[in-house]
Amino acid sequence: MREVRRVFLGDSLTSNLLAEEGDLVADFWEGGSDLYGWSLGSYCVDRVPIFLRERCCLGTLRWDLVEVDVSVSVEGLESAAAEKLGDLSTTVVGLGGRLYIPAKPACSYFRRLRSDSRAQRLYSPIVRVDLELKEVTTYHAKIRFSELVNTLPLHYFLLKSGLESLAEGLGYSSAHVLTLVAESPLRSFSKLFVGHRGYLTGCVISYGEEPLGRLLYAITPLSKGVLKEDLAAKVVGELKRLKVVSGPVRLLRSFYVKYFRFHGDPRRALEELRKYGVLSVGRYGSWSELDLCTICEAP
Repeated sequence: MREVRRVFLGDSLTSNLLAEEGDLVADFWEGGSDLYGWSLGSYCVDRVPIFLRERCCLGTLRWDLVEVDVSVSVEGLESAAAEKLGDLSTTVVGLGGRLYIPAKPACSYFRRLRSDSRAQRLYSPIVRVDLELKEVTTYHAKIRFSELVNTLPLHYFLLKSGLESLAEGLGYSSAHVLTLVAESPLRSFSKLFVGHRGYLTGCVISYGEEPLGRLLYAITPLSKGVLKEDLAAKVVGELKRLKVVSGPVRLLRSFYVKYFRFHGDPRRALEELRKYGVLSVGRYGSWSELDLCTICEAP
């Protein structure tokens, strides 16, 4: 059994900002964070579009930011678009106007932050967390800790910790994010909400220009967290029918976001975890819609 003073669950932005030499960061796999991106040789493409309300994370992520004017429009009925994705006014997905984006893909800054970290790392699925014995058991190791910081989804962590009763009041909705590069008539940095009830696609975000075309993100809500068969092909077909995409698709990557939106009040669960000496932080760990600026300022 390994003994570590402080264990961080989740190879997240929060963990990489807080973990110090001698600490252990544990996750299912190296690319577990939403910010890790898609690898394309020595280059990476973000899995999700990054928009910031203000200039932030300048010292922590050491990135350059570019100010952009983001337009938001609806194709079809606003009520139908709201039925798909709910109220997005509190999230970066629904924001418009003057916003900031990283000058380079956010995944490149996040990977640099990880490479600079001196914390130990363990990539192995978690079997259980024993808060009484202060032990984390994975498929390949057992770790005893003095302090535990959780940044994994709160609902998931509670189940792994044997606190099912606290997880019962928490729910979530899932989504599929399709990243593609293709020609598109949409202007750069625009958001199109699809208000047609016969379409699976909920929102299309036109990002910046890539060497092979426009970088686009199509967000599709999933009922009951079930990934539909051949969803990527169906979404591409919808985008072409909407004339959002023309010509060949030169890059296509699918990302399943199990915990896309949070439901339920996490305060009781977070309070109970503090009694065990456990901090559950970050967007997933706190079960709240924290943006990157808030996360960077937290440490």
